[in-house]
Amino acid sequence: MRFFRGSVVPVWAGAFVAGLLVWVMELLGSLIYPLPAGMNPDDPAAVKAAMANLPAGALLLVLLGWIVGTFAGAWITALRAARAPIGHGLLLGGLFLVGAVVNMLMIPHPVWFWIVGLAIFLPSAYLGAKRGARSRPPEPLPEPEE
Repeated sequence: MRFFRGSVVPVWAGAFVAGLLVWVMELLGSLIYPLPAGMNPDDPAAVKAAMANLPAGALLLVLLGWIVGTFAGAWITALRAARAPIGHGLLLGGLFLVGAVVNMLMIPHPVWFWIVGLAIFLPSAYLGAKRGARSRPPEPLPEPEE
């Protein structure tokens, strides 16, 4: 039970926060840069054509969402992890990196997006986890023995 509370719950909490922030940024991007009218998102050819014509700003908002979400999620994870806060934050960053790779394999993205996308998760997670580790309450001193 200690492992569950000390490792699993913090990673899930961080993932929830990260996912929520990514979703908000992607929603903002879709409001600023809506998909073409009448496009069927279930049609792979239509999605590929829409991605080819998507403005760079829309993709930059996605990347910004990934950075902000991963940073905040790793921060929460490190803040709540029972031990190894930076390791737990990096685990969260690795999970989001895997999710991004799956996303980029399913939906075609430009090469520059792949390069930047692969490069942002672990540094964002490290910085967020480092911040979270610094924000942790100090460990209580052991009681002196009599």
